[in-house]
Amino acid sequence: MHFRKTVPAITLGVVSLTAPLLATGTSTAATETTRATAIGATGADSSRVEEARLTDRAGKPSGTLSAEAASRSGKVFSTGEITGERFSSLGLSWKKESAVDSGLTAEARIHRDGAWESWREVPLELEEGVAEEAKRAGAPAFYTDDADGVEVRFTAPKGSLPQDLRLSFIDPAKSPASAAPDRQRRSAQPAVQPVQPVVKLRQDWGADESLADPGYKTQPSLKAALVHHTVTGNNSYSQQQVPQIINGIYVHHITVLGYGDFPYHFVVDRFGGIWEGRKGSIQMRPSTSIPGILGGHATGFNTNTFGVAALGNFEPDNSDGGENTGPDPKPSQAMNKSLADLLAWKVGQYQLNPQGSTQLVSAGGGGTNPHPAGKALTVPVISSHRDVNVTACPGGKLYETLPALRQQVADRLG
Repeated sequence: MHFRKTVPAITLGVVSLTAPLLATGTSTAATETTRATAIGATGADSSRVEEARLTDRAGKPSGTLSAEAASRSGKVFSTGEITGERFSSLGLSWKKESAVDSGLTAEARIHRDGAWESWREVPLELEEGVAEEAKRAGAPAFYTDDADGVEVRFTAPKGSLPQDLRLSFIDPAKSPASAAPDRQRRSAQPAVQPVQPVVKLRQDWGADESLADPGYKTQPSLKAALVHHTVTGNNSYSQQQVPQIINGIYVHHITVLGYGDFPYHFVVDRFGGIWEGRKGSIQMRPSTSIPGILGGHATGFNTNTFGVAALGNFEPDNSDGGENTGPDPKPSQAMNKSLADLLAWKVGQYQLNPQGSTQLVSAGGGGTNPHPAGKALTVPVISSHRDVNVTACPGGKLYETLPALRQQVADRLG
């Protein structure tokens, strides 16, 4: 990727190509170069991530970022306009141990088709915490579709920014599979088994398997399902865009945030498509070589749980950022049906009571996990992220459907 702005060099520990960036519409005169990361993919092209460092290790603006003004809400910092080659998602990340102003907000305006769009809030999800396996803290991947420029501005009530704050331009690899979203698979399973819904494989959204940790991260068993939403900035995505959005989440979490693999076990889109997220999630079942897969979706409570993420933002009135959700962003009927089908399949495999409760033990981690290591927590078998961490996830309008979802799962299991 080549963007018209110069930013500091960043090394990600993977193959890099130096690319010049030139500034437009900014008062910052940055003179260093960036490294555009070209990541080998198994598909028709390669995933690419290019990063601009916005603050130094002390949290002071550097490179493309400069103080723009002071407002009643706090100090405002802007990257200025950055334009160049196409990307489909943006990422924001910072030093894992960095203190972050709880009132910090971010906005972006996207450049596409020769014009600048209106400003949109970028979800920082500061209450989400940091997964144990992550090497950096950060916001969810923000889906932009095919864009070729961006300007980002931050408002910091206390005037402080995170340490080593970076802006990432993500262009995930495409593959023949991701170009055909109607490809669907079922895995082989014993004759006596809860009914498996149609699940699309990692190759169907174009996963570059060379990025993820090799092998499986297994765990002894599963006791609960945790429902999430992805907050990827767009609730009105098309069916054709789904593989690209999922792939952007994958590339962002691995190359920017330092995860070992996709954070959630499964993703369900608004059209009812069910997608395998973390490697091995389809195959995991009791009394096999893969009795459970350890995810990266809930700080302190990844053990004994699996994560199912609804693609979109279900918090009313856009409080998590991105596209304006309005007062009633309910999941679609197709999404609800597929969530119930998926949960019935996995809950049934592990012989769990979908309307019962179970006990989980916190692994600690602090931040948004208020439960110290070793503390036992009783939660519903079908729970959500907010039931174990301090977070708005999975959004108020999805959270209120959980009682009905538990009943639907129970009905499917007879």
